Amino acid sequence: MHLMKWPETGNCKRLFKLASVIVFLSIMLPLGAHAQMRQMTDAELSSTYATGFSNFSLTDGLARAYFNINTSVYAEIDSLKMGYYDNGSGTGWDQDWTNVSLGSASTDLVCKGIYIEAKFTNITDPATRTLDYIKVGTPDMTGPITADFNSFSGHIENPTDGVLVDGHRLNLGTKTITSTNSEFYVELNRTSGYWVYFNNATIN
Repeated sequence: MHLMKWPETGNCKRLFKLASVIVFLSIMLPLGAHAQMRQMTDAELSSTYATGFSNFSLTDGLARAYFNINTSVYAEIDSLKMGYYDNGSGTGWDQDWTNVSLGSASTDLVCKGIYIEAKFTNITDPATRTLDYIKVGTPDMTGPITADFNSFSGHIENPTDGVLVDGHRLNLGTKTITSTNSEFYVELNRTSGYWVYFNNATIN
């Protein structure tokens, strides 16, 4: 099934901009807090361990950047749309979410760690090299996402119930997807368009 031509430079630019904004906000927003420096005690120093802020790797055509950032958010978005094209069955959106709430008034959406991943085929050969997909995600997300899922392309599962959703451009209606330490990512794939993935979530 033909979905789109690659590269979709506009989509790539928007995805990289989104990733950049997420990383930038995660770094810069805490800087607005009022704080002052103070000397740590010997006991505090002895229980403190330094870890790397970021990690970059390139293995077998898989480039990955991991950022040791924890984020907590409650945000409302009127409309979120991604991937408008003819997928062979007609023109439409891969993702069309309206009245979106990331987190809730009582429960934040929490992400522990953020990664950006790109997979290449024949990465060492400029003549045949292709970019297969780009992912922006987190290995650990907890909290609710509520929306009118007019079009949802992705995969949702949990260890108890198994696969709950797996497909393209599904109308899920008004739902709340609640993650518990779930891997989560948004993927732009050269053959299947925009895809959203949860590996430990429930739907209500």
